Amino acid sequence: MLVVGCGGGGTAAPAEAQDGAPTPPAMPEGGDAPGSSSSAPGGPHLFFSDIVSGPVSGGQNGKGAFVTVYGNGFGAVQGSSTVTIGAGTADNYPRWSANKITFQLGAAARTGDVVVHVAQAASNALPFTVRSGNVFFVSSTGSDAADGSFAHPWATIPHAKNAIQPGDIAYIGTSAGDSVSQTTVDASSPYDCALGMSVNDGSNSGTAAMPKALVVYPGATALVGDPSTVKHGLLTPGIAGTFDYWVVAGFSLRGLNEGIDLESAPVGWRIIGNDVSCPNGTGLTGCVTGGPTHLAFYGNVVHDAAANIATAAISKYYHGVYWGSSHIDMGWNTVRDGKTCRAIQFHDTGGPNEFDLHVHDNFIHGTVCDGINFATVDPSQGVVEAYNNVIYDVGQGPDPADGSSDYAGIYVAGATEMGAPGSGVVQVYDNTLDGCGSWTSNPASGAFNNGGGNPGLTMNAVDNIVVTASPMQMYLAKDSATGLVTGSNNVFFGSGGAPPGLTASVSGDPAFAGAAAHDFHLTAASAAIGKGIAASAATDVDGNARPQGQSFDIGAYEFVR
Repeated sequence: MLVVGCGGGGTAAPAEAQDGAPTPPAMPEGGDAPGSSSSAPGGPHLFFSDIVSGPVSGGQNGKGAFVTVYGNGFGAVQGSSTVTIGAGTADNYPRWSANKITFQLGAAARTGDVVVHVAQAASNALPFTVRSGNVFFVSSTGSDAADGSFAHPWATIPHAKNAIQPGDIAYIGTSAGDSVSQTTVDASSPYDCALGMSVNDGSNSGTAAMPKALVVYPGATALVGDPSTVKHGLLTPGIAGTFDYWVVAGFSLRGLNEGIDLESAPVGWRIIGNDVSCPNGTGLTGCVTGGPTHLAFYGNVVHDAAANIATAAISKYYHGVYWGSSHIDMGWNTVRDGKTCRAIQFHDTGGPNEFDLHVHDNFIHGTVCDGINFATVDPSQGVVEAYNNVIYDVGQGPDPADGSSDYAGIYVAGATEMGAPGSGVVQVYDNTLDGCGSWTSNPASGAFNNGGGNPGLTMNAVDNIVVTASPMQMYLAKDSATGLVTGSNNVFFGSGGAPPGLTASVSGDPAFAGAAAHDFHLTAASAAIGKGIAASAATDVDGNARPQGQSFDIGAYEFVR
């Protein structure tokens, strides 16, 4: 458990299509990439994959690993479309949708780029390495006394976790519709968790070149944990052992307090396309938490954390996602509908301020306090940035039972728990924020807030759309430190003129395609079109290139001309 010191002032169901985005959020099985539109006018675009290396032989029919890629513009059906790996065509395609493809590598695959080919268009490339390794399977009809082959699968996820070696992949399920669950305490772990990543309370690691992987089979489902009876879903325990280089993809993860807890600073994890929920969660932690480094956290849905907790008992110290470490890339996730104080929090209580943090292409909505809280950060050591995020209905209040907090769409606290204070600039660009900071009784409410805990730490806001529901809501929180929020070319609409300290602001209506349904694509009447400047995001949240026309648009979406 990661103990939280908040910056600032004083029964779970699988994720549903409640995100309000044009398509459903990412699901552990069968869903599309979060918030993506059903097509990309510029052709297919890849966002990420579950595994980035694997064998081309072994496993089902001797054709190697299955790979799932997420993106946009693939087409609802495959037709004549293909995927190539190092110019070799994939062997077969058990799943093809507009935003998600699963293929089996087969003998033609080579080390090189994964590319999706639709009609005459080719996608951008994702690197993939063909390597050695074994492929195993777990099935509801299997036996842990078996050899783990496709014909003779294992029965339990903990057995697979303990048995596989670096470079191995264990697929959970052997057919579409297979369902495997681990909802009781892992008997191989001495901790209150459904899946303890230690082996005999010792190390259990892959390597950078040969990670270990637990991946749900295409069309199968795998449930780990219980939201009422088991404290942690997946746990790397806080012991002297190492738990590095794992891939965990496609699961439903549940916990009484924590669906995922990565203690003891594991390195090099990929957590991809999982559904995580802790509806009874509370305490000094988060539904997803820990101190991992060099983490890729992509395409997950974290939802309904603390949903069953009475409003009067909400804690300011419980969050949806809470990281206490550096080197984190968090993209294409949905964090929604929790009674948590923060949807996403970065706060290291046990070490120096964090850096190399990239929060992008996420859909964040429905939380009590902040959407994104950069509490203890130091961008002078490495980039700290938030871009291409769609954030709405956060900072709704009320004040938690254990004290008031802050209620911003994006918040920079300037706090320091250990070591030298951070300095430099937190970059905030190409985001769309709507209805943030509605808890207007608190001066820390607003779309943006720099709490001023460190005068050497600023927020630079460029190319963002900020819409408020009433003049009572604030673009910039009342207690935001003077001069510590700078920037230009932002759209401000709903609460009068733009806040001071920002230049080239636009006050017109962004004219969203369907704001009531939380569709924040721009229409032709939008005041955001052509009023932006070049920032670091090469594409928008749909994967469309920036710019689409002669000049850049403002917000998470480019207007497709």
